[in-house]
Amino acid sequence: MEQKEKKPRRKYSDEFKLEAIELSKKIGNAKASKELGIYESQIRQWKKKLEGPLMSSHEKKTYGELEKEVRRLAKENGYLKEINKVLKKSTAIFSSDQMGGLK
Repeated sequence: MEQKEKKPRRKYSDEFKLEAIELSKKIGNAKASKELGIYESQIRQWKKKLEGPLMSSHEKKTYGELEKEVRRLAKENGYLKEINKVLKKSTAIFSSDQMGGLK
């Protein structure tokens, strides 16, 4: 059996990677990868590696802030569920009125 020759790995500069990421933000990963002649997965990996550390500390929420947000969202969710119940009941009442009591 013949053994396939491995292609040498291409190395890309950080500048190229950043430009590829910016292009993918504008036109999407698929189009950017075709335009640049690289795999789409490479762009995703570069985004993950390069943008992760670049996220500033003020964008990251503390554990306490996250807990507070969870409590707020749980309260809001309960409120919305109650509104949904009321709307379902009122819809049933109005639809029975429209049907003229045929039910």
